[in-house]
Amino acid sequence: VQGAPGYTLFVMERGSAEVSVDGKVCNTLEEGSAFGGLAVLYSAPRTASVKALSDCGVWGANGENIHRQLQDNSQKNYAGNRKFLESVNIFSMMSDRQKDRLGEVCFTEVIKNGVRVMTEGDAPTAVYFVKQGELLVFKGGIVNKNGALEGGSQIATLHPGDCFGERVLIRNENRTATVVAKGSCELL
Repeated sequence: VQGAPGYTLFVMERGSAEVSVDGKVCNTLEEGSAFGGLAVLYSAPRTASVKALSDCGVWGANGENIHRQLQDNSQKNYAGNRKFLESVNIFSMMSDRQKDRLGEVCFTEVIKNGVRVMTEGDAPTAVYFVKQGELLVFKGGIVNKNGALEGGSQIATLHPGDCFGERVLIRNENRTATVVAKGSCELL
């Protein structure tokens, strides 16, 4: 339920469900879809409500296990993440020790083609750095009940080394654009 604390990440095994934000349906989940991750990752309230449309089977993992897996993954990927941080201009003023600490807490996400990474108007949850691939940035448009962006104007293309979502650090304002993966992408 939107606004409730979230302690579990869920993955749909079977069935379908609809996602709504402020009572407005904005996505449909099918087999293999995951939900509940933002609340678990960032110890934040749920950003949406999910309602089953048919008999559903879901798997869940609690936040403690998710964080432990992410920490293990982060340690395995530390060297690559640290090298990437050296290549991003925004970190050039940081000391090696600061970059080391940042490299320890970052994790990599692989995003499939066409997946929305963030949606205009949503509450901020993370800052992203493009490691590989391209992403398209849109203003306007609406997200239909199947989760696809309809309309809107493309205003930018993001490439490796680019950053997005940083307004959360500067102004603490909601997302001002929608970002969609163009092909497979890797984000830090």
